[in-house]
Amino acid sequence: MTPHRRLQLCLALCGAGLAVVACVAEVEPDVGALRAGTCVSKDSDPARQVSFTQDVLPLLQRSGSQGGCTCHQPSNRSTPGIDQSGLSLENYRSLMRGGNSSRENIVVPGDPCASIIVQKVGSAPPTGARMPPGGPPFMTPAEIALLADWIAEGAHDN
Repeated sequence: MTPHRRLQLCLALCGAGLAVVACVAEVEPDVGALRAGTCVSKDSDPARQVSFTQDVLPLLQRSGSQGGCTCHQPSNRSTPGIDQSGLSLENYRSLMRGGNSSRENIVVPGDPCASIIVQKVGSAPPTGARMPPGGPPFMTPAEIALLADWIAEGAHDN
């Protein structure tokens, strides 16, 4: 049954006082699970110190076919991520500098939920496409948690 026909049927049933809840459920758009309030800006594993050099940078420097961010790497032949956003993920300094429109909030030390980099690799970025744009694969939930933990710990150059 087409969505339009389903809506017509639903309205007819609702007009007759029947199956109101079922009608609403039938015509709601399929937008996925509710995500509001799911981000927590605290370290998920305080016993483990996350290292930028050992843990975070290797995630960012992986190839796109592994869920990495090669279009933000100046060593790559094609750099549309740098060209479009100005964001280079080559090293700590360039990441913390941010891009053209993210100078203040690409990484917000202590607040992964406010950090654009965590939002963009997550399953429901507030603007634009999920990164990497050619995914899947994307970063796994464990990898995103590692990135978020590093930021929650203060986003140190360690």
